[in-house]
Amino acid sequence: MIRIGQAGIPLSCKGRTNKDGLVYTKQILDLNAMEVQFVRGLYVMEDEEAEFMRNYSKDFDIELHVHAPYYVNLAGSGDELDLSFEKIIYSARLADKMGAEIVVTHPGYYGEQSERKTLKKIIKNLKKLTSLLKKEKIKAKIGIETMGKQKVFGSLDEIIEICQSVKGVVPVVGLGHIHARTNGGLKKREDFEEIFEKLKALKLKKYLIHVTGVLFENGNEYYHIPIKKGDMPLAPLIEIILDRNYDVTFISESPLLEHDAVYIKLQVEKAIMKRTANEEADYRDLSEIL
Repeated sequence: MIRIGQAGIPLSCKGRTNKDGLVYTKQILDLNAMEVQFVRGLYVMEDEEAEFMRNYSKDFDIELHVHAPYYVNLAGSGDELDLSFEKIIYSARLADKMGAEIVVTHPGYYGEQSERKTLKKIIKNLKKLTSLLKKEKIKAKIGIETMGKQKVFGSLDEIIEICQSVKGVVPVVGLGHIHARTNGGLKKREDFEEIFEKLKALKLKKYLIHVTGVLFENGNEYYHIPIKKGDMPLAPLIEIILDRNYDVTFISESPLLEHDAVYIKLQVEKAIMKRTANEEADYRDLSEIL
């Protein structure tokens, strides 16, 4: 199954609450996923809003995820680590109230530590964090996102090793970040196939994939740009997903948010129409090509 949505409240949505954004995602955009953003800080969500998000997403089959605040360092210590835990746990509690599946978080920084020491520290702290969430009976999983800068922990290989080491932690495949970190390494079908081959070790039933264009230099991301302005093609990725019938959720992290989420939808449907020779297609219905 393919799900598509955007990271946050659609820019074209007049209402600026998550409730407004969720309804707009379904009724106007005809998309079936949304990643609720708590990236700028600890968002205050009333129980009524959380209950609406849970019920509406369930009634209309919209998959919800949550993104914890950006500045988190699970390789830190002392107050920095305590604050990172607080941000993720708070986000996880809200995710649980909404029925969201994954709490996306950034992993942390190498700082003065070696790559290996940073990895071991993050694994240790994630084991503690997941234990705390388990005690609270929070069902949402922690999703560790791949990162796009060399000084930041979060290559695909590092994220996979973390997920192998900590039960209940899953990868969030930020394709723009991987593309930047590999200095434009995602161009051909084989490049995307390599990602899925590496992920095989985790035996995932579904993939949460972030998509955006990205401006980068020397293996370091500068900032996100619209998908069409980037140099990472979508067609080879979509072909692999259709060929292998992967269960995938695409989240647009582009500055254009829902515009590029709809663009992803159109590209998927274009690929389906090419295979079926039909004049119309629905990204949610792959029955004719399976």
